[in-house]
Amino acid sequence: MSADNTVALVRNDLPAVRRPVLLLTATTLTVCILALDLRQSLDGAVAVLYIAVVLVVAPLGGRYVIASGIATGLLTTAAFLIGHLSHPTNGAYSRFVVSLVAIGITTLLSLRDRSSRTTLGEQARILELSHDTVIIRSNEDVILYWNVGAELLYGWARHEALGKKSSELLRCKYDDLDVDECLRTDGHWSGEVVRTRRDGTRLVLASRWLLRRDPEGRPVGVIESSSDLTARLRSDTERLASERRYRAIFDSAGFAMWESDWSQTVGTVLHAAPPGDLRPWLMSHPEIVGPAIQSGVIRHANQAAADLFGVRHREELAGANLCGRYLESGAGAFSTILAALADGETSVEAETRLKTFHGRTVDIVLRVTLLPEGRNWSHVLVMAFDVTERNEARARFEQASAELAHAGRVSMLGQLAASIAHEVNQPLTAIINYAKSATRWVDREEPRLDEVEKCLSSIVSNGTRAAEVIGRVRSLARKAEPQAEDVDLLDLIDGALSITRREAAAQAVQVVWERPVAPVPKVRADRVQIQQVLVNLIINGIQAMASSTRSARELCVYVKVLPAGDVAVHVRDCGTGFPDGQGTMIFEPFFTTKSDGMGMGLSICRTIIEAGGGTIWAQNNEGAGATVAFSLPACTVLRGVAATHI
Repeated sequence: MSADNTVALVRNDLPAVRRPVLLLTATTLTVCILALDLRQSLDGAVAVLYIAVVLVVAPLGGRYVIASGIATGLLTTAAFLIGHLSHPTNGAYSRFVVSLVAIGITTLLSLRDRSSRTTLGEQARILELSHDTVIIRSNEDVILYWNVGAELLYGWARHEALGKKSSELLRCKYDDLDVDECLRTDGHWSGEVVRTRRDGTRLVLASRWLLRRDPEGRPVGVIESSSDLTARLRSDTERLASERRYRAIFDSAGFAMWESDWSQTVGTVLHAAPPGDLRPWLMSHPEIVGPAIQSGVIRHANQAAADLFGVRHREELAGANLCGRYLESGAGAFSTILAALADGETSVEAETRLKTFHGRTVDIVLRVTLLPEGRNWSHVLVMAFDVTERNEARARFEQASAELAHAGRVSMLGQLAASIAHEVNQPLTAIINYAKSATRWVDREEPRLDEVEKCLSSIVSNGTRAAEVIGRVRSLARKAEPQAEDVDLLDLIDGALSITRREAAAQAVQVVWERPVAPVPKVRADRVQIQQVLVNLIINGIQAMASSTRSARELCVYVKVLPAGDVAVHVRDCGTGFPDGQGTMIFEPFFTTKSDGMGMGLSICRTIIEAGGGTIWAQNNEGAGATVAFSLPACTVLRGVAATHI
């Protein structure tokens, strides 16, 4: 079968120009045969020629074949009746019957041929529409048919491939002996072949070959259908390589990792939980979290997981449950994990504490990920990072920072000893004087009790004032764990200015406290530590102006609410400022611009502020002096304040 013939079979309709020609030819033949048949001398013998009319119209379709068969049959009958009805002969009847039978048989055969050609055309259309390559070859390996799929895959058009040898055109590679043996014994073969595209690309194909035979059963060639396996094989290779990489990473990772089946876990949670937000419900129902986590089982684990939990071989962890070894205080972490996964998240992280098989408690950061190949949490990857040493180091650092801050406060109180003594001495002196005055009023012949009452009231007032000074000093001097609470910065600034008032007066510094009119939100911080920062910044500002030759020495303290919502406190002086490039270095430990300084005050301030989630910075003013400021995250509660000056 040639490619042109196959393509012709695909077309069920004839070109419009050919149809009238066939109809005209059939009509002409019909008229000629009818004229000959009406001649009495031929005795009806020419009627059999009507089969030519049927054959001529056969390409036009079944309707034309049936119509021509009926029409020629009627014409044959009419001609017979006209010519032989008055004096019929036995020969005329025989020829009449033979003609009708011949016309009927020809009509039926034409219809069957038309049906066969239609079926063959549909099959050829399927071959053309197939994405697989379909090639028909002769015994000499010459290409006889080349479908569209072959054109698209190999790159040669049909007219370029027809007549060429397949082995030379496509440079096939396969086992010749095996293929020939299968075709000879079984009549078909299937397997993989390697061929080359027009652009030189090598292709791997899944090919199926069928031996073609002639009516006598002799082999006349091969029809083959092939599909491209190159992309699939490449994908399989990449998938296997990816699996090997994953397994290598999984096995050699320096942190604990295991794959678990949590299908029963999700079933337990969803069966027990009501509709709505899962997290608060799970937090209040630890009796559900425990069994849910305990129902998960490990499929695979790496050696790092075995080492972390104190077993010799990782295979011992298969079928075990590690997440269920959490302490009672760690249930909240697993409530968060289960709620997040149930809400549709594919990965969630939480920190908890687990017990090893040896009874040791370890701090663990868990990262739980739902793998895509699993359904209903059947494949869950758990990564566990041991942060025990980190947390212990952080606790030691926080303890050291607290002790350093306390030492800084004590040192600062030493610097303020004279000021504190003056602040306490003033009310004590007043108390003594008021007590003496009250005694004199009582010793009179007529005691003035009203004056005595005034003296006693003044004694109480000054005693309260002394107690407040001592209370502030004690709060700064006490050593305790930092306690975060909602703090009013304005009150802390008032206290810090009261403590440093004597120091400012000694240096002839006027302190201006620009108390804001607008409401200022509170901040979340440790009250004592923030007051330590304020006192430190105020003293630094006062001391920065001690050597200044300027007549006006002013220290300004003001508060701003930043656009992000943080509350910032600024301390601006009129001193000498910072040398160029040292605006950020002043917060480093042991860096100081004072001849007698240790360089720890501002470093402690930075540690305190950053521990509270804030920021501290310094910059020179446009004129004289510098400004040191810090900001802290604000709470939602606002407090109204009034403007005052000191």
